Amino acid sequence: MTEQKITAVENVAPITKRKRGRPKCFDEQQALQQAMLLFWEYGYEATSMSDLTQTLNLSAPSLYSSFGDKSQLFQRCLEYYLQHEACPIEPIFQSAKTAKIAIELYLYENIKRLVQEHKPTGCMLVVAAMNCSEQNHSLQQDLLSKRQQVKQRIYQRLAQGVQEGDLSAQVNVQEMTDFYSTVIQGLTLQARDGVDKVQLNQVVKHAMQAWCLFEK
Repeated sequence: MTEQKITAVENVAPITKRKRGRPKCFDEQQALQQAMLLFWEYGYEATSMSDLTQTLNLSAPSLYSSFGDKSQLFQRCLEYYLQHEACPIEPIFQSAKTAKIAIELYLYENIKRLVQEHKPTGCMLVVAAMNCSEQNHSLQQDLLSKRQQVKQRIYQRLAQGVQEGDLSAQVNVQEMTDFYSTVIQGLTLQARDGVDKVQLNQVVKHAMQAWCLFEK
């Protein structure tokens, strides 16, 4: 009798605890890339949740569970863009021997990023929220803040050139910063309008020829 009880106990399957939630069955980085391309191409407001769920092949609950709401997903996509797609300003500015070389390399490298095969044209920081409604004003302000950070970095690199003596102490650093920042944003809009790399490179060539005008 005792042996039968022991055998019966041994034959009972072990009880396992059921894990809460469903494991992710998709590549989060790939999903971010796909969502980023949508926001980059069509802008924040024109990209609907339906567009995102269809492109990412995820249900709305799965999308919300993984990334939060649309604005939170957009912020994650911006981070992905800045890390993987935006022009790497720091390595260029740190390695360039002079301020002029730094700005010239940065402009040409931007063109490579603004016009790529199988990717949207222009800079996502400029084009993704150009025509947002008032309810998304904070999003526009966030993008403006990021663009201003780039502009501030350009100012710092030009000021470094003055300190190191490769740029005349007589130049108006703010005016130079305004000029080359405007060139960069202009390149974005021209790329968006379909202007090719050859033409954009010519714009940079002339912009760098204007360098000496600031030193007079």
